[in-house]
Amino acid sequence: MTDLHRRNPYRLPVLLLIALSTVVGLSILWEFRLEAWVMHWLALPYDADFEDAERWRFVLTATGFSLISMLIPTIMLRRLIANTRSSYRRLKQAQAKTETLATYDSLSGLINRRIFMEMVRNQLGLKRPAAVMLIDLDHFKAVNDQHGHAAGDIVLVEIARRLEAIADDNGGVAVRLGGDEFCLLFLKFKHQTELGQIAEAAVFQLSAPLSSAVEPSALGATIGISRSWTDAQDASALLHCADTAMYRGKKDGRSTYNFYDSEYEKQRRAQADLELALRRAVEADEIVPFFQPIVALPSQEVVGFEVLARWPKPDGSTAAPADFIPVLERLGLIPAMTRSLIKQACRAANRWDDHLRLSMNVSAGMVTDALFPDQLLEQLRQEHFAFHRFEVEITEEALVGNLEVARQNLSKLHEHGITVALDDFGIGYSSLYHLTRLSIDKIKIDRSFFEPGQTDHLPMVEAILGMARSLKMQVTAEGVEEFHLPHLPSWLANSGCNYAQGYLYGRPKPASSLFCYTHSSFAQQAG
Repeated sequence: MTDLHRRNPYRLPVLLLIALSTVVGLSILWEFRLEAWVMHWLALPYDADFEDAERWRFVLTATGFSLISMLIPTIMLRRLIANTRSSYRRLKQAQAKTETLATYDSLSGLINRRIFMEMVRNQLGLKRPAAVMLIDLDHFKAVNDQHGHAAGDIVLVEIARRLEAIADDNGGVAVRLGGDEFCLLFLKFKHQTELGQIAEAAVFQLSAPLSSAVEPSALGATIGISRSWTDAQDASALLHCADTAMYRGKKDGRSTYNFYDSEYEKQRRAQADLELALRRAVEADEIVPFFQPIVALPSQEVVGFEVLARWPKPDGSTAAPADFIPVLERLGLIPAMTRSLIKQACRAANRWDDHLRLSMNVSAGMVTDALFPDQLLEQLRQEHFAFHRFEVEITEEALVGNLEVARQNLSKLHEHGITVALDDFGIGYSSLYHLTRLSIDKIKIDRSFFEPGQTDHLPMVEAILGMARSLKMQVTAEGVEEFHLPHLPSWLANSGCNYAQGYLYGRPKPASSLFCYTHSSFAQQAG
């Protein structure tokens, strides 16, 4: 019915007219001819004098009812057919849209991630070559932050058009994987040199100014390249290899390209394993305090210990701070590690003679954190550790970022009896300025002033000691080693230095290796 009606829209009305004419004809034939014959044949009474007007009224009535009985279903049928056709068209449109969305990215019009993975899987399944260029835009976040997501979408569309042109010129397929991450896929073998040329051209073209209204500066692209014939034989693994190569470019400065390197992958995995292990170590208090003696001069009596971080590993070795502190800084875990060390150190020191002090270096980020003083004081209260037994060491690096906040924080610590020491004194560029502005109780002369054979530094040390006396500050000399014996300790004592620290008096040791210190001299304890 639908197809017939589509070919000839007048067919249905004609059929209705024919049916109506047939009904009218049969009604007239019945009234004026057949009715009398049928009644006589059935031997029923029949009034042949029935008026013609009444006959015609019957014809018209029958015709009218027949017309209504045909017209109403026909109208309903036509509407049903129209609705069916409309629903069919909408269904086909929805199917087409669904197929498009399933194949292409809705914003850029490029092949989407799902189809890309299917193409790579099919290619690899047929043992054919595939090369993947994973492209991540540099500094794209700044576009959204500064101009809004609508502007960001405009940028993504223009980048997609450029990638389409590159793909067309080089026999590849442009793909949008999601966000600001794109891909060029090549399904024919290309030599490494050719892939490098394509990647270099892509970096250049994607870094060119945009023709759209939004032209963010420093927009570029970093590309990672992987090849099925050298790097991986699985679609997901091939994409992962490209991602690893791209990550290397991001780390090395961006707006460049790299081929996948298995050695770099091993290093990256080792770094990831190290980061995971350090996270767990901080959470489990596995980074432990080691204690290095600080002695008073000239008596050389142990008056306290500097707390130094060490990481005992499962293999029995102990990692030094240089091995893990930079990683913890990058992960933002220095505050958590510091709190853990303070907790462990205070619990160990609470078993010692109560005149022994703890000294601990605090990072720049913590010193300039407005919450730091209250957090430290509360932790010392919880550990039942006297404020006057704790010393905070800071470096000038902590003072460069936000001097005013650092000044307020150090003043609050000083008011509660915590000693503040300026570490590595003498190698910074503004030490004297900081000494006059901050609540500094002690300075620690950097070990570089006491290197072997460097006697020309001693006049500078004398000057520092004289300045400290005039400012009523105490001084600790760092890096007093075995090879300085006996000259340096006696010279420092005679020059007015208050404390000394170094391998001459002891190497850093865990709490379990320390004696229960009393008011005895270092020499007596060592004996």
